[in-house]
Amino acid sequence: MVTRVNGFSGMDIDSMVKSMMAAKRVPYDKLVQDKQLLEWKRDSYREINSKLYQFKSAKLTDKYGFNSALNANKAVITGNTTALKAEATAEANGAEMKVSIERLATRATVETLGVGSGKTSKTTLAELFNPGVTTLPPNDQEVLLSKEFAITINGESFKDNSGKPLFTGKTSIATMVSTINANTKANAIASYDEITGKLFIRSKTSGSEGKVELGAISSGESILELFKGVPAEKAIIETNSAKGAGFTGSTTLAKLAGAIEPFTGTDLDKEYKLSFKGINSGNTITFKGSDSIDNIISQLDAVDVTATFDMSKGKFSFVSGSGGSIELGTGENTLFNIFNGVQTYSSGLNSQVTINGTKLEKDSNNFTINGVSLTLLETSAPDKLTTINTQTDSSTAIETIKGFIEDYNSMIELLNNKTSEVKYRDFAPLTEEQKKDMKEADIKTWTEKAQSGLLKNDDILRSTVSSMRMLITGKLGDLSSIGITTGQYYENGKLYLNESKLKTAIAENPQKIIDLLQGPTSDAGSGLFDKLVKISETALERFSEKAGTDRYSASVTGTYKAENVIGRTLKGYNSRLDTMQKNLVTAENRYYKQFTAMETAMSKLQSQSSSLLSSLGLSSK
Repeated sequence: MVTRVNGFSGMDIDSMVKSMMAAKRVPYDKLVQDKQLLEWKRDSYREINSKLYQFKSAKLTDKYGFNSALNANKAVITGNTTALKAEATAEANGAEMKVSIERLATRATVETLGVGSGKTSKTTLAELFNPGVTTLPPNDQEVLLSKEFAITINGESFKDNSGKPLFTGKTSIATMVSTINANTKANAIASYDEITGKLFIRSKTSGSEGKVELGAISSGESILELFKGVPAEKAIIETNSAKGAGFTGSTTLAKLAGAIEPFTGTDLDKEYKLSFKGINSGNTITFKGSDSIDNIISQLDAVDVTATFDMSKGKFSFVSGSGGSIELGTGENTLFNIFNGVQTYSSGLNSQVTINGTKLEKDSNNFTINGVSLTLLETSAPDKLTTINTQTDSSTAIETIKGFIEDYNSMIELLNNKTSEVKYRDFAPLTEEQKKDMKEADIKTWTEKAQSGLLKNDDILRSTVSSMRMLITGKLGDLSSIGITTGQYYENGKLYLNESKLKTAIAENPQKIIDLLQGPTSDAGSGLFDKLVKISETALERFSEKAGTDRYSASVTGTYKAENVIGRTLKGYNSRLDTMQKNLVTAENRYYKQFTAMETAMSKLQSQSSSLLSSLGLSSK
């Protein structure tokens, strides 16, 4: 620290040092200004990055890229309008469809008996196990809250890495349900009905292929038992699979039971029994080993039980002919011994529909046929058909194309404005010293001029504009045929739309417009929108490499990535500024030290002169 002495010489030392330092600060101030310009340029890149990302993602991909955006087809439903919903896709072929719905698709489901009302989703498993848990002594409460509860669904046992069940007495019903639903391996959806207190577990896969297999638990209390278990009454009873393969309608029970041909009399005469509650007056139905699958189906049909046999899986399914629930009787059911027992859940069923006289089965209530997406809502009588026709509706496609042209023109205009913006070279960024002598309005005006033209003739922006315009030019013939043209050369690629011509083009060939803008199904990525996305992605990547912007975000406030061209340059600037600042401090201290030495010397000289004159009897005045 330099000791500064002022006053002996009468000179303004601070002003003199400040004046001397002003010249030395010029290189430092110039580097500060260069750094400011580069930071402004980086911010400008981020602003463009944000606009271009929004154009690519929110517009080209999410808004204009979906099939529905250019869909010129509309489904019209007459007749039974409540049985289904219909939405025409771009691929609708115009075929009229008359639809009746015999059965809706269902999901394989396990439904517990339930604990009754009064238990909300916030109820814990400990409270289900012992409703009086809160009245227990603290130690007993802790034991119950720590108790483990388990369930196995489709082979997934819901355990942590140490092998312990995920569910304890502290777990609420809501948490248990969300944990089951989040497990992709279980492929099941759990839900809880607070009115009945029932836990439902359904397969995520609808139709006959879906399953909910509840396996044995190796430790802990059964969650199913907390909800009073699974009832015996079902909408469908389904056996497990019999051994063997190659089953046909003529396959006998003797063969299903594993007897070896040629069959003996014992094999053929062996009895297999089956009973259902409330069916056939509760009496047991008896079959013999000589009965074929087709015989069994016919015999059961006679007592109002609809039986089907899955030849590929070797399993029987039984439903009530009246459509109600079905329950096994108390008599012998030795038939099931062949099939290793009965499954413990209601299997999923495929939907059954008749379209234009043809019966179809689908594994879902949502499917597309003849280019029309159907959602089945309820069954319908054969004489109450739903009629579906398609007609052209150009309004959606027109609005999409108008929106695209508006967004494209805005993007092109922004890029063109930035590359042609005037650069005021005489307006450098203001230093803090310069701002002290200026008004706020003057500072704002000066700064706006200093920031102008930072991206003038920028190679990334010019390349992006050029690529977009070349793409449009290459497709201009097809675009012109649907009413899209470019303006004059001085408008720098602006697009114009002839709406009347576009409407005619949609009516004549809507698929041509889809293929042009979104690309044909057989050549993904070839549409105009897709290629504009690729051009935008290239620009975003170059922005990221040069300025450290986030090419996956439209944020204008996030931090910049460290490794990029501008980032490395700014890092170099900061290092140089640190060195220069230290040098300036050293120089300033040296000047003050020199002036202090001068002041000290002058003070001594004055003191010596006064002493000498005093000894001679003279005055210094």
